[in-house]
Amino acid sequence: MAETGLAEKLHATLWERDWRSAPIWQRAGIDAVRIAILVGRDLSQGDLSMRAMSLVYTTLLSIVPLLALSFSVLKGFGVQNRLDETLQAALAPLGSDKAQQLTESLIGFVNNMNVGVLGTVGLGFLLFTVISLTQKIEAAFNQAWRINTPRSFGERFTTFLSAITVGPLLVLSAIAATGSVMNTSVMTYLRDMALLGEAIDLAIRLLPFVLIISAFTFLYAAIPNTRVKVSAALTGGIVSGVLWESLSLGFAAYASGASNYQLVYATFATAIFFMIWLYLNWLILLIGASICYYRQHSELVATGLKEVAFSPVQLRRYSLSVLTSVGHRFYNSEPAATLEDLAAEHGVHGNVMQRCIDELVEVGLLAPSGATYVPAVPYDTTTLVDVLTRLENYQPPESHNPPGLTDKELDSLENTLAEARSNALADLTLKQLVEDTLDPR
Repeated sequence: MAETGLAEKLHATLWERDWRSAPIWQRAGIDAVRIAILVGRDLSQGDLSMRAMSLVYTTLLSIVPLLALSFSVLKGFGVQNRLDETLQAALAPLGSDKAQQLTESLIGFVNNMNVGVLGTVGLGFLLFTVISLTQKIEAAFNQAWRINTPRSFGERFTTFLSAITVGPLLVLSAIAATGSVMNTSVMTYLRDMALLGEAIDLAIRLLPFVLIISAFTFLYAAIPNTRVKVSAALTGGIVSGVLWESLSLGFAAYASGASNYQLVYATFATAIFFMIWLYLNWLILLIGASICYYRQHSELVATGLKEVAFSPVQLRRYSLSVLTSVGHRFYNSEPAATLEDLAAEHGVHGNVMQRCIDELVEVGLLAPSGATYVPAVPYDTTTLVDVLTRLENYQPPESHNPPGLTDKELDSLENTLAEARSNALADLTLKQLVEDTLDPR
């Protein structure tokens, strides 16, 4: 009973108390605890783990063509010799012997890639694995962000090509530039100074950690098919960076002491450790994506992820209001509204607004244009009666429509109500609704 009472008090403190007027440090602490609980819930449900395992499988198939692509870009800049060093550093938690063995094998595969030998089918398969990996990564991030609309193939290809090519180049350039600066006579002189030299040595030790956080932050900002705030991406990047560094130390200690696996699995032990390491890395990346999502949507976190259910009246009111907002921007030559814009205007969470917008898109009243929404029908000829009829007759694609109920009295009543609404609204159009909101009388 005491444990039950404590759990109820904790639940009331976290989810029922209004913390908006509390000091900022208290709000930050409560938000951190809430996010930790929600991420733990995501992990316990198994979706993050399943996504991570799926990405491991696809990574194993696509890692060689991906490295070949990065190698070709780095070769153009004359820094291809640093690829093996970077790989060995990334695989260091597996142990120096295993890291060197895997690095040599991967670099050997990359150097042996020959398009002429592969043929059309082989090259097509390698391209398919790369495209499949990019699709799975975006799908995993979009699931963490509760996004149902993926990027187009062209947008996805451009985004991931930039991440695959520019990312390694920037990291290697930063490392090379740091090494060049550290070898100058001025830096040598500064490092010999007592306090300043210690500060420089500390900065050098922290540089890999900063690069890891920067890489995670870049991924969290670029991959989801939505606008991610810098603060949210940075929060996810810092947490993921800390987890990754901690995991690297722990996994290195575990791998060095797990000699029994080498005896049992022989040469397969390296592959097994590599797959486990890949799985843990993908899992950390997805955990950070969830943290990033919850950090950006603090108002949803405060509810404990409770679902919002529109009543038919609320759905009608929100739909008409959204159509009015979109029309307002259209007729005033203003930038088209994004999901975030419409959610902020109506004071609801993005997921709630997304369901409303999805229905308007399904019934043909709105049309997506990139990350924004524009009218899909001419406002000057589309009547409100037509709008309401489309909304009332909307049938979700995944739902089943049962046979119609035959009842003369009910049919007569519905016809009477429909006729009364038509007479009351007459020929009022969406454009008139927009104009009335612009210039109320």
